[in-house]
Amino acid sequence: MKLSLSGRLVENGGASDLSLRAFLELAVRNGYDAVDLRASQVKPDTLQATIDALANDLAELGLEVFELQYAGGFEGDDAAVFAAFAERAASLGAVGIRVNGDVPALGKAARLAAPAGVNVLYQMHTGGAFETIASAAQTIEEIGEPNFGVLPEPANLMMASETFSTDMFAPLADHVFGVHVQTLLVGDQGENTLKLADGTPVSYSRVPFADNTQTPWQTFFDALRAIGFDGHVNELEPHQDPAILEQTAAEAAAFLRPLL
Repeated sequence: MKLSLSGRLVENGGASDLSLRAFLELAVRNGYDAVDLRASQVKPDTLQATIDALANDLAELGLEVFELQYAGGFEGDDAAVFAAFAERAASLGAVGIRVNGDVPALGKAARLAAPAGVNVLYQMHTGGAFETIASAAQTIEEIGEPNFGVLPEPANLMMASETFSTDMFAPLADHVFGVHVQTLLVGDQGENTLKLADGTPVSYSRVPFADNTQTPWQTFFDALRAIGFDGHVNELEPHQDPAILEQTAAEAAAFLRPLL
């Protein structure tokens, strides 16, 4: 598996704390194989000269692009813009584009991205059609596009009370196109709260990887290996104070690399 660093780490509102080059260098310094570029870093109207410079920097530094993020939600009415963005993703060698939208819009996005050879990706998350493995498998079947896939994320699966086992991803075997990872503790005393699809509140807190003994990390990665997954594992911590940015990236890489 390959380790990816998300631009979410440096995303502050609609902007990024670091230039694209500085973010890539942060990833390289800390041993990442790839990057996840957010809408604050690359968007449909980013100048082609910027994309060309980015492609050169990626080649120079030996980095891959795991995914791009399509800003906002795709409603299906900006088809030409999305198709052009898929071509841009392909030019950077991205596995796919992470898209938000309802089920019909996700299917349309996948069809628009297919000619560019790009996948459409959706992170499994609480409160929707991809909350559980069973609901995700059903929704993938409904969408019915071979280039549409999901991004399992262990904390959200824990919030949904999924049972972790080495065969847990069998229903998604052909449609796991990447993995997102955050380090959260899920429980009644958490300082943040989300709601499940049925309205049940669930709390969580963010902790360093080294302090997270709750997440069954080994089982999660063994389950990925059981379906033959050998793709990108994307470190997805939210914006960090620039003073601890290097530490955060380094500690995540040190923790995750042995699991891959």
